[in-house]
Amino acid sequence: MSDSDPKFHPLSGTNYPQWSGEMQAWLMTKGLWRLVSGAEKCPGTDAEAIEKWELRAEKAAGALYLNVTKEQRIHLDGIIDDPVKIWEKLAIVHVSKKPGTRFNAYDDFFSIRKKEDES
Repeated sequence: MSDSDPKFHPLSGTNYPQWSGEMQAWLMTKGLWRLVSGAEKCPGTDAEAIEKWELRAEKAAGALYLNVTKEQRIHLDGIIDDPVKIWEKLAIVHVSKKPGTRFNAYDDFFSIRKKEDES
């Protein structure tokens, strides 16, 4: 492992909150976070600038892919080369699995009542 490799556990099915913070910080140290967060868009027409941006996007996408467990990589099918989509997809998959979210959904479901005038 080189000095530039992350020093934290890869994303598994249970560590998203910790992993996302550590991954964000690591990407920041590499100057890639603005790209992954979507704040830094691909430059318009300058071929050299586009090439540099695409190389950085590939670096970011590769870093994200390599920092998730093999079981989690199934979520990245078809988006492996897009770091913004990778970050968003992992958030969608893992944030929605919070126990509170499930409880709130069940609570909402079981609190549905038929009104007096409904059949």
